[in-house]
Amino acid sequence: MKILSFKNIIIFIITILILYSAYWIFLSTKLKSEINRFANESNIISYDSIKITGFPYRMEAQIKNLNINEEIQDSSFRTFSPLVKVDINPINLKKIVVRTKIIESHINMNDVFLDISMEEVRSAITTRDNTLSEIIIAINKADIKFNNLELDTINKIYFKQQTNEDLTGNINLSAEGSDLIASSSGGMKLELKGGYTLKNSNVNGDLQLEILDLSNNQKLFSAPIKIQDNVASFLFIPLIDLNELFYSF
Repeated sequence: MKILSFKNIIIFIITILILYSAYWIFLSTKLKSEINRFANESNIISYDSIKITGFPYRMEAQIKNLNINEEIQDSSFRTFSPLVKVDINPINLKKIVVRTKIIESHINMNDVFLDISMEEVRSAITTRDNTLSEIIIAINKADIKFNNLELDTINKIYFKQQTNEDLTGNINLSAEGSDLIASSSGGMKLELKGGYTLKNSNVNGDLQLEILDLSNNQKLFSAPIKIQDNVASFLFIPLIDLNELFYSF
């Protein structure tokens, strides 16, 4: 009787392993197919190859030589990464992690050139009812050139956006770099926090910009940024028209 029970347990375990393996293979095939379909439909994404690894604990899509290239009128956007990894937990499909060691971008908007090189980039995307609920982006280091003028290196970039079911949300952005204003430490930290609402394609919200001294966390500068009908104003001066940003590409 004990031997029979032990056999039943072994058979049950083997059956579960076979079913899980079949599920993993099915899901990995579907993931690869969806990435190929998305790239083909976009007409701006290309890559050399894609490989699925990670069995049995996770699923990792390795995309080699990823290129994103789009040109519209007087604007262009190009991005390249030698290897992008997309991680998914086979048991929890609501969270996707995207990471790469290096990604380089070139942006041209009406003859204004921006070159960005980022290292150790990691992004976590969480969905709820097939809609984006949270996105987190962490970048270890970013070098930026503006019209061939090399700017100071920005370190420890962190961005978090949460969206609720009622289309309200929160934004949290921080980054470290050299001085933008005088401080004793030779370094500063920028923080941008606040909330927003999205209704009828219009974004409205109130954010707070702060610059802190890295040595003692002392506040060096603080100012509100107000978003009204897709226009962000800094110290009551219109700064960014989000409509132009959204529809440039």
